[in-house]
Amino acid sequence: MTDNTTFDDLFDHQPEEQRPRKKKRVWRKVLVILLIIVILGVLGIGLYVWSVGRSFDKNANQLSDEQVFGKQKSGDKGDGGTNILLLGSDEPMDEVDVNDSRGLRSDTIMVMHLPDDGGNVQIMSIPRDTWVDVEGHGKSKINSALSYGGLPLAVSTISDFIGTDLDHVAIIDFEGFKALTDSLGGVTVNSEQSFEKNGYTFTKGENVLDGDEALTFVRERKQFKDGDFQRARNQQAFIRGLTNEIISADTLSNPGKIQDMVKNFAPYMYVDSGLDAKYISATAFDMRDVRPGDIEFFTAPVAGVGTSPDGQSIVNVDEEELSKLQDAFKNDTVDDYVQNAPEAHL
Repeated sequence: MTDNTTFDDLFDHQPEEQRPRKKKRVWRKVLVILLIIVILGVLGIGLYVWSVGRSFDKNANQLSDEQVFGKQKSGDKGDGGTNILLLGSDEPMDEVDVNDSRGLRSDTIMVMHLPDDGGNVQIMSIPRDTWVDVEGHGKSKINSALSYGGLPLAVSTISDFIGTDLDHVAIIDFEGFKALTDSLGGVTVNSEQSFEKNGYTFTKGENVLDGDEALTFVRERKQFKDGDFQRARNQQAFIRGLTNEIISADTLSNPGKIQDMVKNFAPYMYVDSGLDAKYISATAFDMRDVRPGDIEFFTAPVAGVGTSPDGQSIVNVDEEELSKLQDAFKNDTVDDYVQNAPEAHL
């Protein structure tokens, strides 16, 4: 699945007639996993639950079930663990009409699976040009669902892809990513390769990154032979570094640092109404033993880059592996699936 063509060129997800006039792009594909890291690393600490939870509820932006799912949720939780859709917004969310989010761009699509037994957490990245069925529009790129029908269609499309319901949805724009990184005083990241970009030099091994440096690190792809896939590995390396920083003694023993982190980060979060401090605190308690090494990353089962009948560059799905993955999501065995997946699809 390596490709000399830039994946940002391939992953131009909107239909031709809906594409905006091209302009200089600033990376806004933020890894919304940061929210869950905050959940696991902060809100499970009893001393801070009330004040931190109150700050999160006060500052985060809650969306109604109709805005997110297109209907009122029943509130019932079925079997199979918890699945949270994580989206990175390509636009400042305060400029988006969340009541009509058609045309919203998202370069980052992830599904986080929290098992019922509180064990290892799995995070699956879905390439935005993955060729799937989009209700009412036939075959299309998975991210085109946002353009066609806003969040409700995107949620239902990704739910169909994994073969089971999504329980929660979280969105963040790039300013939140920078704010969280800087509120921690920087994040130490282990880079697989050395490279230079935007005046920054990244060495092989450990690098301490501030918000702007982190954006460059997780954005870059052209410096690497396997382009977008090395970028995905860099993003994962950053998440690991961020997790280590958040659950370190220096962070958890510093109430002011925690309050600033949540206060600075939450305003850039858009979450469904059920993803509040009460739910987060309960989840954090259930998963209190999870550590950075217990978070497993993998990509959706794809079968290389191809061309659609109408000439679009797309990413094909490995249907046989997808069937296995869907069974794993339904049966809460995603951990077992990842352990046996071919190179975790990377």
